[in-house]
Amino acid sequence: MRKNSSVDLSLFLLIAKIGKTRGLKGEFFLRSFAQNPEALFSFKKFYALSSSTMQEVHFEFMKQSNANIIAKLKSINDIDGIKAFGQKDIFVLKSELPELEVNEAYWFELEGMQVINLEGKNLGHIQEVNNFGANDVLEVKSLNKLKKNLLIPFIKNRVIISIDKSENLILVDWQEDY
Repeated sequence: MRKNSSVDLSLFLLIAKIGKTRGLKGEFFLRSFAQNPEALFSFKKFYALSSSTMQEVHFEFMKQSNANIIAKLKSINDIDGIKAFGQKDIFVLKSELPELEVNEAYWFELEGMQVINLEGKNLGHIQEVNNFGANDVLEVKSLNKLKKNLLIPFIKNRVIISIDKSENLILVDWQEDY
């Protein structure tokens, strides 16, 4: 495991978390935060934050088992080793993420974007992106301090008209009083 000092977390994206142990040989369940859990298999380098330093972690394997991902680190060969390592968050470099099509964005890119409706009214900026089951939802911090945050469903070509990363804004078919 290689260590880097002075971690700039803005360069990394949280993509998974080490979960419960499996068996006696250091295997564990890996909980993916990617929309498609198999997306983890496309990355070559992974990192774990450990006492204010980012350590590169090397997986011996990662495999799909029914709805779960089972993994093992190269440096850990028993259950006590993985328990001592802990249920750490696993990161990838944002620079290694696949390029997206025009009018697409990663969740972390959406946060902070201005939200404009079809009438040209600024509804606020995206504070958070959540998924409550049916679809993703944008939580928009209203410019009007007396109003609550807006919750806008992320339904492309119906509610979400366009995403302009260069202008840092999203055009929506939504009203302030919905």
